[in-house]
Amino acid sequence: MRHRAVIVATFDLSFDDKAKWRAWQLSRSDLVSPFFHWAFTQAVGEVGHGTAVAKLYRDDALVGFFPFQRRGRTAYPIGAPLNDYHGIIGAPDLDLSIDQLCGLIGASRLSANSWVGQGADRGIALTTLQAEVSEGYADWFAAQSQAFNKFFKDKARARRGLEAAFGPMTVRTGLRDAALLDRLIGLKREQYRRTGRHDIFKPEWTRALLHRLLQADGECRASLCALYGGETLLALELSLLADHVWHFWFPAYLEEGARFSPGIWLSLETMRVVAEDGYRVFDYGFSGEAYKKYLCNREQQVQEITQGPTPVVNAAARALRQPELGLSLRRRWSAIEAVEPSRLGQATGIILAAGGLMDRLRGRASGK
Repeated sequence: MRHRAVIVATFDLSFDDKAKWRAWQLSRSDLVSPFFHWAFTQAVGEVGHGTAVAKLYRDDALVGFFPFQRRGRTAYPIGAPLNDYHGIIGAPDLDLSIDQLCGLIGASRLSANSWVGQGADRGIALTTLQAEVSEGYADWFAAQSQAFNKFFKDKARARRGLEAAFGPMTVRTGLRDAALLDRLIGLKREQYRRTGRHDIFKPEWTRALLHRLLQADGECRASLCALYGGETLLALELSLLADHVWHFWFPAYLEEGARFSPGIWLSLETMRVVAEDGYRVFDYGFSGEAYKKYLCNREQQVQEITQGPTPVVNAAARALRQPELGLSLRRRWSAIEAVEPSRLGQATGIILAAGGLMDRLRGRASGK
């Protein structure tokens, strides 16, 4: 048997292609995320750079799709670093290594931070967390409250404090307000500057993607939700949704209400409202933040993989004489290279990242 790939533009998927794509996606529980929906791929293709879909064949039979974007000779999953799950959408018996995939698409390197399914035979194992409310929100809330009584008591106290300070708490879901989305993007950009992370919303295509998905009407679309205390806006979150899965994507809160846990209450109230519309899985992404363990009752294993050389990272580590920083540097470089379509943007990003890294190293050396 011989594998081959036919590379097509994202808008060149036929009706039959989309039908096969959806059939494979819906047949596998590990591919239920909206990031695996063909509509997400096409939305990125409409605004992104270097995007394509590899139609994968075994002999003459179509056996899978891999949507990706090129940055020179490096391939990233389409939409990276905004895309929270990646992999090959294909038949369950498809056996294709990452090395083989790179060869088929003509890439010397492939980088993905949360690879699912075929090909992930080596990498860094990571965990994502979900809240499953198959029996309904009320039963889920009762079970989590019983298991983590102190946490939910603390949040109930925070809600009372919020309402005493601002007025009754309300959540508005399904908003399509472009100005409100711009405000959320502005809050995220401020957060990236404050924390020294690369500003993924500096390139125009990432902002355009969120706006396009917010206005979409199909199976895969974005939803903007907002939490208010009285008439005061306290938190915003953009989520991506498809089928029965609601993926919490970009949260932000305003400083004036931060001590009252507005982000957590926005998530909880969003779940309560949209569970009535049939959403049963709420994906919280990577397991880093402590609060997620109190809200989530299942997990998914993914792999962070980098196949091929990383000369920029290796050179930077040698220049800084900090080889142990290789993983951190690689992650930073991958985010910058994936989101920045131009060499100038990539160079600017790496200079700013290096400056921030040197500041931290100096602070560490001085004991600050």
